Amino acid sequence: MVFTNKEDFLTTLIFSLHRLKNRQEKGMSSKQEIEDALNQVKLKFDDPKLKPRFVGYTKNMQFTFPDLKTTYVIKVNNGAVQSVSEESLPAPDINVTIDSDTLIGIMNKTINPMTAYQTGKLKAKGNLTDLLKLQKLL
Repeated sequence: MVFTNKEDFLTTLIFSLHRLKNRQEKGMSSKQEIEDALNQVKLKFDDPKLKPRFVGYTKNMQFTFPDLKTTYVIKVNNGAVQSVSEESLPAPDINVTIDSDTLIGIMNKTINPMTAYQTGKLKAKGNLTDLLKLQKLL
């Protein structure tokens, strides 16, 4: 991972330390850890290597976490994240169902997203092109 500024580096470091501390305290990831992970996805939209791929990209990505009984939505407008919020949409463009520990593992690269998908730990619905773009964010 390449950091473009000190703020991104510090955010990632704090996220990793927070996650490690919580992992030692309990088995299931917390809502805060999930919010931190989704904010990491948000930061990737600003990555200079990925930004050109998302020009004109306007989608609602919904992440459902059955183990936490909650759902989050990342709203993207013209390649920029407008919001990350705990809510549910009736018809999102992309719908991902994943348990919290699997998302955390994917984000810190201890779980391969393709393996998670193939083993049913990650379920995704949406346009194939959108799903391929999502893969770049995880």
